[in-house]
Amino acid sequence: MSDSGEARHSVVILGGGSGGMAILEMLLEEELVTVAGMVDSDSEAPGMVLAEEHGIPMFSSIELALEITQPYLAFNVTGSDEVQALASDVLGDGAVIGGMEAKLILRIINNMKEAREALRLQAIHDPLTGLYNRRHMMDAMLQGVSEAVRYQHDYAMVMIDLDHFKQVNDLHGHAAGDLVLVHMANVLRDYTRGADIPGRWGGEEFLVLLPHTDRAGAEEAAKLWLKQLNASPVHLDGGNEITAGFSAGVGALDGDLAAAPSTLVERLLHEADSRMYMAKKQGRNRVASTGDLPDSPQNGAD
Repeated sequence: MSDSGEARHSVVILGGGSGGMAILEMLLEEELVTVAGMVDSDSEAPGMVLAEEHGIPMFSSIELALEITQPYLAFNVTGSDEVQALASDVLGDGAVIGGMEAKLILRIINNMKEAREALRLQAIHDPLTGLYNRRHMMDAMLQGVSEAVRYQHDYAMVMIDLDHFKQVNDLHGHAAGDLVLVHMANVLRDYTRGADIPGRWGGEEFLVLLPHTDRAGAEEAAKLWLKQLNASPVHLDGGNEITAGFSAGVGALDGDLAAAPSTLVERLLHEADSRMYMAKKQGRNRVASTGDLPDSPQNGAD
């Protein structure tokens, strides 16, 4: 019996390809159904692999599967009329979903999966730049710092603030400011490693997480991004162009690592943010990675 008190009905899936896997994924979330078996002659088919992971009986013979499981319902996603007829002879016509019905169900399932994935991506990405948003970056930091402490490897981050960004908006308009933000995001995409995690922290601030990277490596990477940004002006309508720059601060995981990961993340953010303001005070368009830190981040001009 399910939690709702209704009897669970057993189902067998005929066909272990991508369609069978999609049906299985759907039924695994359904409280009123027990998947009694998956049938396919190929034991390496994706649906068969998933069935094995969940401890669902697997069969190569349709007749044997239906005889042993005695299911309430069978999903035929093989596209075979012969399979449909064979299963219908055993279970009855109304107990086998196949043909156009199965295709429509699969289409609905795929549409739902695509919509769910689209919502998931929207929830963790900045809509303007396409980079990860602040919420996802916080989660990634906690995970990254925890792994760095556990496996004792280097970990660093770079906080970036675009220089004179308010002037860009005031002189050229917010559409031009958006182009500069997108350009900055593209530079980070093009010149970070696959393991690095760039994100938009908010406004004109960006944050890049650098696992397996020490302070010197993070400084070198940030200087490369700055060089590429300086060397590639943003072209505006009318022939105008904007050469952007940024001030950046490096935070690195060193010193006492006995604190909780959340405390270490706060320490890293404080260091990177403070050094970013140090870079601004030193003249902007530069990267700061060393030097004494103030007790709290200072307010600096943009």
